[in-house]
Amino acid sequence: MKISVVCCEPTGARYSQIVETSLDPTQLNERVLRTAEQDLAAGEVRELHNAAHDPEHGPVTYLQQVHEGGFSVFVGSPNQLRETFFGPDSWVAFMDDQGPGHGSKVGPDGVRRTLRVLRGHLVVV
Repeated sequence: MKISVVCCEPTGARYSQIVETSLDPTQLNERVLRTAEQDLAAGEVRELHNAAHDPEHGPVTYLQQVHEGGFSVFVGSPNQLRETFFGPDSWVAFMDDQGPGHGSKVGPDGVRRTLRVLRGHLVVV
């Protein structure tokens, strides 16, 4: 399965960026710590923030599976954020735990998605 990953740039200011990776569904299921269904209203905004570590498990990956609607993610330098929209059938992982973080905004149709918290960070190249 193809996943868009919001992660930190490897050097420098550690700005958030979006890279692509893939994950075998079996590996995904083995890493799930918890799952939650989410329905968010249109236009909900979160300013810059990081993907927080889990108090018990340390670094985790927050994997969103979009079912309906969608949301935008804002990454890059805080004064030049780039917007990317993720709609139905998108898989988006968040593991940017350093730097200024990323922002997000729910699209005009709201979003219905499944959140999976995965043990550890995904491997990205």
